[in-house]
Order: sequence, then structure tokens, then C-alpha cells
Amino acid sequence: MINKIYFLKSDTRNYSSFIQDWDPDKTEGIMGIAMDQKWKSFERYEPIKLELHRSDTGKKNYKLDFSGSLRPFYICSQLTLEKLEDILPVKGQILPVITESKRKQFFGYYPTNPLSGCLDREKSIYREADRGLIIEKPVLIAENISDEYIFSIEEDISRVFVTDKFKQRVEEAGLLAFDFSREIELS
Repeated sequence: MINKIYFLKSDTRNYSSFIQDWDPDKTEGIMGIAMDQKWKSFERYEPIKLELHRSDTGKKNYKLDFSGSLRPFYICSQLTLEKLEDILPVKGQILPVITESKRKQFFGYYPTNPLSGCLDREKSIYREADRGLIIEKPVLIAENISDEYIFSIEEDISRVFVTDKFKQRVEEAGLLAFDFSREIELS
């Protein structure tokens, strides 16, 4: 039984995050490319170059294990992949990325396990757009959530959700920069 669902995001107040270092005149950014994938695995992917961005409090270092600034394309440390090796590779795609870190290795993570029938359209606040729904306030149907840890929903092209079991695993592993402050309403 799932008790709580959270929006998967990173703590940008206390931790640095990654942004893409790219030329928007030459290529589309990874965020747009990932949204266009609609939760399907990348068939052709070239490693993206990442730039470390200061935290809201001015810190700039690699003392993070997770960055959600490019969602739905997430950045995870090697430690995160090791501690969650039974979850992340099974629920998504691990992809190489390029950073300037000399000591710590990071990877891209793109979820590929969307669930259907989870969005409560009567209680959620959303509007229609070209790429799909723009959901301002999702309300999820608890009984339709079949994943124990991490999932996306077919109706939303950019949000990823995690369960209280995922949160517990992250906290037990001591992984840094995850933010579980945004709980999602269930119906």
C-alpha cells in the first residue's frame, strides 16, 4: 500500500545543480528532447555537457548526488546508482554525461516506465497544449499506482513521482540533494 507520493526534485537551496552547457541556436536542449521522447528510451543519444550551477545560497561544489534542474532528464552520482541499483536501471535509462568533476562521476537518468490511468482528471488542474497536458496541480489515483518506487504518468511529459519507499531508501543511503518537500495529493 502506497502511503505518500512525492514530486521528484532536487534541493537547489542547499546544493549545487547541473544545467546544460549548449548552444540553443544549434541544437535543442536535453529538457525538450526528453519531453519529446514521451518516456521512451533514447535510441540515439550523444552525451551532453553539463555546467555546475550555484545553489540558492551561493554554494558551488560537487557535493550532491542528484540534480533535477533538467527534468525529466535527471543527473545522478555514481553513488546514487550504486545505492539504488535495484530501482533506477530497471525503471529507466542510464546515460553518460560530461562534467568537469575530477573526483566524482555523474550520469544522466531518464525514466521509461510511465503508468496509465493515474491522473485524476476531475481533481487535477491542467490545460491542453501541443505536446500534451500542462498539469499545474496533479492529483493521482492511489489504487492505479502499481510501482513501489519511481514512476512517471503518460499524461504528464515532464514530472516524475516517487513513493515513500523510494524516499526511505534515499534517506537510509545518505544521498544528498534530493528534495521530498512536495507531496502529491492522492484520491
